[in-house]
Amino acid sequence: MRASKPKIKDAPRTPISRTVVAAGIALALITGCQPEPQTPAATPSDQQVQRTETQAPPQATAAPTAQPSTGVAIPAPFNDPSARPRVALVRELSSGSFFERYLAGAQSQARELGIELLVSSAEGDQAKLVANLEAAIAQQVDAIIIDHGRGDVVRPTVQKALQAGIKVVTFDVQINLPEVPEIEQDDLLVGLLAARQLAIESGGAGEVVYINVNGFAPLDKRDRSWQNIKWRYPDLKEVARIGRVSANTAADTQTQFEAVIKSNPEATLVLAMYDEFAKGAVRAIEQAGLSDKYRVYSVDINNDDIQMMVKPGSPWRATVATDPYAVGRLSVRTAAALLAGEKVDRYLLVQPVVITQDFLRQNNIQDMDSLVKALPALGESPLVWPQWMVEVVKRNGGQPPVFAETTAAVPQAQPADPAALANVTIPQPFANKDRRPRVALVRELSSGSFFERYLAGAQSQAREL
Repeated sequence: MRASKPKIKDAPRTPISRTVVAAGIALALITGCQPEPQTPAATPSDQQVQRTETQAPPQATAAPTAQPSTGVAIPAPFNDPSARPRVALVRELSSGSFFERYLAGAQSQARELGIELLVSSAEGDQAKLVANLEAAIAQQVDAIIIDHGRGDVVRPTVQKALQAGIKVVTFDVQINLPEVPEIEQDDLLVGLLAARQLAIESGGAGEVVYINVNGFAPLDKRDRSWQNIKWRYPDLKEVARIGRVSANTAADTQTQFEAVIKSNPEATLVLAMYDEFAKGAVRAIEQAGLSDKYRVYSVDINNDDIQMMVKPGSPWRATVATDPYAVGRLSVRTAAALLAGEKVDRYLLVQPVVITQDFLRQNNIQDMDSLVKALPALGESPLVWPQWMVEVVKRNGGQPPVFAETTAAVPQAQPADPAALANVTIPQPFANKDRRPRVALVRELSSGSFFERYLAGAQSQAREL
């Protein structure tokens, strides 16, 4: 049954100021160079869809049409600068810095492409999420972006939208329909990188408090990676598992962690698969005066997280993240590409990076803007950027995208200072160049190019030492 046509009201303009990872409702889970929003998106009622203030593109004296001066053909519906395709951004959650920054990115890209973005949020209510999808279908929008939600719940309504000729894109929702591109932060890799960072820095041993919940696609994927890390490093013992996604996730996690401190006094490691979980744990640890005892590893990053990580004595050692601002922009570009008839990959994975406390401190990082400047890999995603889209962005007064290679934000080795090397003491047994330590290389296999090359490398380093 179709919902009655919803009332449309103007949503407040959301300034950009930011994530990481972020407070609020679930996920983010989930975990650009632009500043992040400070005002949460307004919450519509079941039958309300709000129009974001995406400004109409500036009109030139002689507006280009389908064939700009560059010779790139701009497809319909973007060849007419006065036409504004309507895209509904239907969200499961909107509270928290991650979701605020995602929305800011989506609004930014919509403005640059001349798209009218209609935003609704279910605030965690699956029935309301479906109702908002029904409302978008009733409004006959051109495309729908679904930001989080349970795939099994929304799939029938998504099929209804497709039958109505509406394009559909998802972020952190597993729909498993070939017509629907699925965007995610490569959450299997996110979970692996966070858990592996903990394993490496702890020497693969220690008692771990694991903070996560089931039922959210990104968190479920991250959990799968944690299970693999425990298999690889059997001396990492998960002694407690807590977590709850709510309207006050960080505060609820803090309360839970306070109890864990008492019940598991030997635990020293914390793995939080969402930055709101990490915030709660860090606050509990600091209030208990135990910052020197614990090391916290997490997913996602935002301005608040950065301040907590660089604080003197902070136990928050590292996080793994993308910039949700860039993910929000990618979501809108993907919808635009589908409207233009572009072939879009079914799975679009935004690559995460490892961001350590040492990196933040060494580079004097204080907020997301300075982080993206120091680590451009967190900026604009190179995914879904056909040349015509670049031309539309420029036509509407935006800047063409700049991309960077993804890399881990860990402290980089600096060139050795010759003066310092002159005073280096060479330890035994390498102090005497006439004495040659003997090392046995005991191999299970030697045949094949891999093993031959391994041997060549070992022989090379042996000669040099």
